[in-house]
Amino acid sequence: MRVRHIEVFNSVYRNGSVTAAAKLLNVSQPSVSKVLAHAEQQLGFRLFERIKMKLVPTPEARILFKHTGMMDEVLTDINQVSERLMEFPVDRVRVSCTPSLGIEYLPNAIAEFKKQNPNVNFEISTLHYSYLRNNIKDTSLDLAIAQDQSEDEEIGIMNLRKGNFVVLEPKNLDPKILRKLPFIKLSQNSPIGRKLEKYIDRKKINIGSSITSDNYQMAASLVNNGFGYTILDEYTALACRSDNIQIKPLESSLNFHITLMFLKNAPLSIPANDFIKFLTEFNYES
Repeated sequence: MRVRHIEVFNSVYRNGSVTAAAKLLNVSQPSVSKVLAHAEQQLGFRLFERIKMKLVPTPEARILFKHTGMMDEVLTDINQVSERLMEFPVDRVRVSCTPSLGIEYLPNAIAEFKKQNPNVNFEISTLHYSYLRNNIKDTSLDLAIAQDQSEDEEIGIMNLRKGNFVVLEPKNLDPKILRKLPFIKLSQNSPIGRKLEKYIDRKKINIGSSITSDNYQMAASLVNNGFGYTILDEYTALACRSDNIQIKPLESSLNFHITLMFLKNAPLSIPANDFIKFLTEFNYES
């Protein structure tokens, strides 16, 4: 039986007539009769017999009502919730990103989005990319943004825009001294770190001594203090720029994608879908 079948059946059963049920459901009598006939056709047995101008439930209907009768309150609750959602849609978007994108990219995106959507609330955070994926899967997040992510059986992705890698080095340093400084590598635990490692191997870059960091901001801070040089994504580089850091393009360009992650086959709220559409058109200029 469909939900509409149950609503009509319960109403006729409780009120004893098609006329009373139609009035209660605010529909026409022929509509109620048509739904009852369709329900009986699906079930394969009659629900009511007309005896002395009255509708009398069949034995099958009495057994059925023991189960469908309990659904009235549930259906009422569902209808009330649906009405509230239509009038006041879910207005919260839970979104997180990697720390480097949380300095400028995501805050700027949300600020621009809220100019046109002031009533949408956000819960925002920054997490390591592995936690982002886990929190999407356990529905702790609606959306997540990171660099160079791939989809899997549960997580879908959307590439929002391309970014470039750049070189960060101490400013106003003698080239001879600069060449002796250690290269600050990013940990291969992250997609960005692995991409940079492949780039260094492919280009056969001699980096000499090195320091490995799993934190982009820490790598930039080491450069700022004159302890080495590094290659970072442009968003981290620009967010961490200072009077002591010089930002230069790579001699051979290397790109990455800013990737949006979401749970496959899971419904998103209207504001979350609106924010996704906005991100695909967002032209961020740092």
